[in-house]
Amino acid sequence: MDDFSIVTALGIDKAEEEGRYEVTIELVNPAEVVGGEQSTSGRASTTTIYSAKGDTLISAIRRVSQQTPREIFFPYTQTVIFGEELARSGIEDIFDLLERNQEFRSTPRVLIAKDNSAKNILSILSPLEKIPAQKLVKTSKVSGQSLGETLPVKIMEFVKKMTSDGIEPLASGVSILGQSEDGESTTNIEQTTPNSLIKSEGLAIFKKGKLMRWIDREEARGILWVINKIDSTIVNLSCEQKTNAISFNVTDTRTSLRATEANGTPSIDIHVKQEGEIEEVLCKMDISNRDKLEQLEKQIEDNTKQEIERAIQIAKEENSDVFGFGQVINRGNPKLWREIKKDYNDIFPEMEVKIKVDAYVMKTGMKTKSYNQE
Repeated sequence: MDDFSIVTALGIDKAEEEGRYEVTIELVNPAEVVGGEQSTSGRASTTTIYSAKGDTLISAIRRVSQQTPREIFFPYTQTVIFGEELARSGIEDIFDLLERNQEFRSTPRVLIAKDNSAKNILSILSPLEKIPAQKLVKTSKVSGQSLGETLPVKIMEFVKKMTSDGIEPLASGVSILGQSEDGESTTNIEQTTPNSLIKSEGLAIFKKGKLMRWIDREEARGILWVINKIDSTIVNLSCEQKTNAISFNVTDTRTSLRATEANGTPSIDIHVKQEGEIEEVLCKMDISNRDKLEQLEKQIEDNTKQEIERAIQIAKEENSDVFGFGQVINRGNPKLWREIKKDYNDIFPEMEVKIKVDAYVMKTGMKTKSYNQE
């Protein structure tokens, strides 16, 4: 391995010159990564960033090799980041190299630089993680698990959806808190409050390989409810005309999709089942009262249904079936799908979608009364 430079992240941007790419790679500095804990001062960066431009992706990568004393080694790449400008112009062709070249694996995570370039994202040095690429992947994963607003997506998953009928891909976004220039120095990770941080933010909706729209927070969660990708999330509820007075932690969710037909016209039935527990009560409601809990369950169901309805509305506006409704129709009624497939772009925006949500409060915590009642 002494003859190789290990790539942990690959960033791809649209160059200023028309039709050209700018490639940024993150290489590990082994001497700074191994050997236990990081020192707090006077150390070199654990990674080095190199960039180059080319008329094709592979030519840009080869230009990077002019700057490194070792052969560039891609099998350990953890993430591929696309700049927003490039993503909006289309990234379908780029995956040809990533799939065709045997050095690239299909498991790196796909991320989109929100309102920024991939180069700037990779230039930010982050605390807690020695390698910025690990920070990017873990932040996206942890954010999705705790908030239910982002989705880890591997290259192979993205490509499969991009090249399949009846579904479009999603990807998580990453953005910079602070100025990107402030995060490029090791002083950024030597402070208790870093000047710049990487933030996992939003979902990118794609259509035919092009970024169409960003959605975040409840709208992003609405999509993830439908595609059954919520691990855990907090739903805020109202109490006694006070908003955000009760926090409900969703611990388990299961979503089923079913296609139905009426006179050759397809529709979709969505059924979401949720279970969870009360985490916080900032009002005088007696949550030991079953009638009160049923009121909360109804409120949870209504909130979830509204989030799903809004997410579906956005997807229809962009005519991007990120839910895979087309594939649901194909599985349930292949004959119908063959008949409507060629016209699906006209059918999806007008498709009827019925939503049913069942929520269950399984636990109310260690207390049955809030401090307001005591």
